[in-house]
Amino acid sequence: MSREIEFERDTSRDEVANQLEAFAERLRGDEPIRITIEERSFTVDPPETVEFEIEVDDEGETIGEDVERSIELEIEWETREGEEELPE
Repeated sequence: MSREIEFERDTSRDEVANQLEAFAERLRGDEPIRITIEERSFTVDPPETVEFEIEVDDEGETIGEDVERSIELEIEWETREGEEELPE
């Protein structure tokens, strides 16, 4: 089984920083993290130790013309019994 919920929109760097800071604050806490994406809401409960990955990627041929650069931050862990499934 593989489920993914993704949200994408154009926004300011400042708003991205605000979202990351708010998430970091919840991640530091001991409680499960409630996430709302558009009208779907769910809870994740990462353990104390997780796998963390940062990826920087260029997609395209010529820098400055048709290359899209992305930065992806990923946090992974094995789910535990009792964790909520992602909504469909």
